[in-house]
Amino acid sequence: MRHIKLLIFFLIASIYSCSVGDSDDDFQKDPINDKSTSANLISLNIEYKSSIFNYTINEGVVEMDRPMPFDADEVIIKSMIISSGATSNKKVGDKLQISSNVQEIVITAEDGSTKKTYNLTFEVNDYTSIVDKHGLLQVNGNKIVDKNNEAVSLAGNSFFWTNNNWGGLKYYKASVVSWLKLDWNTTIVRAAMGVEDSGGYLDDKLSNKNRLKVIVEAAIDQGLYVIIDWHSHHAEDNTEEAVEFFKEMATLYGNHPNIIYEIYNEPLDVSWNTVIKPYAETVISAIRKIDPDNIIVVGTPEWSQKVDLAANNPITSSDNIAYTLHFYSVHHQQWLRDRAKIALDKGIALFITEWGTIGYTQNDPETDKWMKWCKENSLSHCSWAVNDKVEEWSIVKEGANSNGSWNDDKLTESGKLTRSINRKWLE
Repeated sequence: MRHIKLLIFFLIASIYSCSVGDSDDDFQKDPINDKSTSANLISLNIEYKSSIFNYTINEGVVEMDRPMPFDADEVIIKSMIISSGATSNKKVGDKLQISSNVQEIVITAEDGSTKKTYNLTFEVNDYTSIVDKHGLLQVNGNKIVDKNNEAVSLAGNSFFWTNNNWGGLKYYKASVVSWLKLDWNTTIVRAAMGVEDSGGYLDDKLSNKNRLKVIVEAAIDQGLYVIIDWHSHHAEDNTEEAVEFFKEMATLYGNHPNIIYEIYNEPLDVSWNTVIKPYAETVISAIRKIDPDNIIVVGTPEWSQKVDLAANNPITSSDNIAYTLHFYSVHHQQWLRDRAKIALDKGIALFITEWGTIGYTQNDPETDKWMKWCKENSLSHCSWAVNDKVEEWSIVKEGANSNGSWNDDKLTESGKLTRSINRKWLE
């Protein structure tokens, strides 16, 4: 991530550097007139389309937590703290033009003569979207690469099941996709089509497909990658339905480089060789007759954890095949990373289409280890889940706005942790 820096030019060389907060170090007095000579910018946050961009001020350098979007043109000062008794030429609510070369914030101390000028320079992404930057993704050995044959690692969010009356459907909105892109730096989303469970695809095809289409089309519009997920534990029992569904999805969206097909979410403890692989080859063949290009991800035995079995007998009937790895940090630790590394070393590509934090806390050392491992191996991942269900993996609290625009108070601990991961992923 490229940081936006404020270049600080000190007009009064004898002024001490700023100290965050209201400490005594930030309140120095002129011994003659008994007024403060401190003229420091202590904190500054700006707002763009309801999303807050935070700054860190440290020894004269001010860094933003994430870059501005490509199309950003104007921001608003959301909050600003300056030295006690000082004044500023800018105030909360003022608009700042990003297109300008320099925006000056001048802090004048209480003594009326001591001043500091903070010159703000803005830098924005030089690409309109992540898909514009990377283009069609392809499998190359055990890596997923972009149009320039460079390894790609994406960080994003999985929506909850599409099923009628399961609670997560209220977040299947274009506005939520837009918010995740803007506020979370999300680069990939996953739409989880519930299948055989109550209220799912087999019960109500139209409603479930319509929800999924909203997410897919919003992702295409926003320039995000999107996983079309057949969210089943028994997909081999409904092969014909899966073929019909994916043929429709490939026909509708197969010409877009945004699309990734996930044809089996989490198989149970069934055979890779005699159950999952034959099912996958049937569905893959149907997709490839319509869409020869976009990546297809295949689930692996035991809730997509036995990736080594797929590596021992990979699918060779089609190119651009990756294999699903799922983990939840409270249950799946170094032993699963070791197993996954064996699969990678055998040459298959992995895609973490679903994972979960330990929940209820942002202190999650095992998630830290997983994220480091994902970085080292250039793996993409989507965290579970965009929902307000009262469980440890929901990213928002019960009753959170179904249109997005969530402030920190509406995020769960899992939401705060996964947002932090997404925001920093492209640094």
